[in-house]
Amino acid sequence: MEPALAWIVLGLPLLGAATLAAWPTEPPRSMTRVLGVGPIALGFLLSAWLYVQMLGESSDDRLVVSRVWEWIEIGDLTIDVALQIDPLSVMMMLIITGVGSLIFLYSTEYMEHDRDYRRFFAEMGFFVFSMLLLVLAANFLFLIVGWALVGLASYLLIGFYYEKPPAVAAAKKAFIINVIGDIAMVIGAFILIVELGTLDYALVFEAAPDGLSRGAVEAVTILLFVGAAAKSAQVPLHTWLPDAMEGPTPVSALIHAATMVTAGVYLVVRTHELYELAPFASDLVAITGAVTLFLAATIAMVQVDVKRVLAWSTVSQIGYMIMAAGLGAYGAAMFHLMTHAFFKALLFLSIGIVIHGLAGEQSLDRMGGLGRHLKLAYVATAIGVLAISGVPGTSGFFSKDEILASAWDAGDLGRALWVVGALAAGITAFYMFRLLLRTFYGPEPGGGYGVHPHRSRWPMTVPVAVLAVLSLFGGWIQVPSGWSWITDWLEPVIGPESIPGQQAEGVTLVASIAVVAIGAGVAWWIFAADPGRRSRLAGRFAATRRLLEDGYRFDPVYQQALVQPSRDLGDYLYGRFEPDFIQGMLKGAVSLVRGGAIALRAAQDGLVRTYAFVMVAGVVSLGALLAWVVTR
Repeated sequence: MEPALAWIVLGLPLLGAATLAAWPTEPPRSMTRVLGVGPIALGFLLSAWLYVQMLGESSDDRLVVSRVWEWIEIGDLTIDVALQIDPLSVMMMLIITGVGSLIFLYSTEYMEHDRDYRRFFAEMGFFVFSMLLLVLAANFLFLIVGWALVGLASYLLIGFYYEKPPAVAAAKKAFIINVIGDIAMVIGAFILIVELGTLDYALVFEAAPDGLSRGAVEAVTILLFVGAAAKSAQVPLHTWLPDAMEGPTPVSALIHAATMVTAGVYLVVRTHELYELAPFASDLVAITGAVTLFLAATIAMVQVDVKRVLAWSTVSQIGYMIMAAGLGAYGAAMFHLMTHAFFKALLFLSIGIVIHGLAGEQSLDRMGGLGRHLKLAYVATAIGVLAISGVPGTSGFFSKDEILASAWDAGDLGRALWVVGALAAGITAFYMFRLLLRTFYGPEPGGGYGVHPHRSRWPMTVPVAVLAVLSLFGGWIQVPSGWSWITDWLEPVIGPESIPGQQAEGVTLVASIAVVAIGAGVAWWIFAADPGRRSRLAGRFAATRRLLEDGYRFDPVYQQALVQPSRDLGDYLYGRFEPDFIQGMLKGAVSLVRGGAIALRAAQDGLVRTYAFVMVAGVVSLGALLAWVVTR
């Protein structure tokens, strides 16, 4: 195995981004495409070659730490510039560069008429570099550096249309919430330094069982999970992700499918040896994932913006992965991470064809009957809907059912979370078939479309076709009671995992098929069987619908409890406290000095008798003071 390949893969997107950013003028579009897509595609090929090399190694030889130099030495603490190349990081490299290169290729046409073509690919390349640094880091310091850079890159991409106030607000919101997670992770890293004297993964995991007390390991894992929850949009730090839809559609596909939102899942799996020492934190992770997946699924049922439906579905699907990781089913979590990268990228890109064909229209109320105009988008979206719903045979069926089967075998807590996950699977089928039917079936909206829906060229259609194939068949690499490629591949990192029992698999299979059929059937009954039924049912449960449309009012509560008081405090400090107190003290000191100077200046009248009087008065006063001291 050649560790240098990992360094090359890491450096390629940064090189492309830096070249585009430093180009003195706007380069030709063809050059921008080469510098944008080329480094990511080459990175995928090198990652694939690294994977092939690793296949030929024994399990013990599949973990390599490549150190370049010792960067920091403070007492006993040393931090190296190093990458960790193992099955987990290689798997993430393949997903990031593989799905990323398809999204980059898609973007060459989708963003073709944008004036900031170069800036888009430069920021996208910087984002991929940051994500690769995050997953390749061999210690917590560079993990946090990559973590923070991903937050910065997402801020730039979400706010790409900086002239639009909603985009700027969404970018700031995402950045602030992610910084909350960054701070928590930094505090967790300081605890590791104090307790263990190191930040290297291998040394931390080796020393943790004896070197960390129960309270310390619980604190560290909870702090790390705060960072994971912020990055992966888990309740209560989830509100930034739906607003992130203000960015271009390829940005949504990259952030929501294969990169940023999966970082939290990667973090929990990477640090699983700490979580296995912290049962409370592990249960908290699992419960948070279950709560998130259910709440987000219910919110997605009523969204009208087609990209927001997909955004809330991302929050829900990441919740499945987080729940699995909290229950110790790390292989199942990573399996669903991979299949989700396929079908969620497919859904965003196929819906992007719709948005592109309708000149930016995103409202489901302005869609309908598009299956007659955009056949590729229709077929691709249908495949994505089948996969995310968990229809048997598709990729999502295998990965989601493995999570649920693992939950069934995880004791009383696992059984309770299994019920939540199964119900959410039915809701997922409902809102995804709702999206499919409202977009591609039925009559066109009143007055028709303002533009004729136009088809896309090959740079957009080829990535969609590839992702459609992966969404259909990508799940067959891990089949219940058959073979388990993901779990076997990750065994050197996560250790051997127990396989769900036949009862768990049987119950999960029957239940998942039933709830998916019910969810899809209800969607068909409301949105396709009778076109007027949706309007007749619109007034039912109005209060519940408003609650779901408001996302359970998380944003208004945060606005009233945190944002507005902070603004009021800032206004008071700026308008009253600073002028009256801070500046008042400064002005008072200035006035005192100025007044003393004026008094001294007045005393300098040039008369000898005045000076003699002052001298005599001073001597008398000094003598009186000495006499008082002596007599005491």
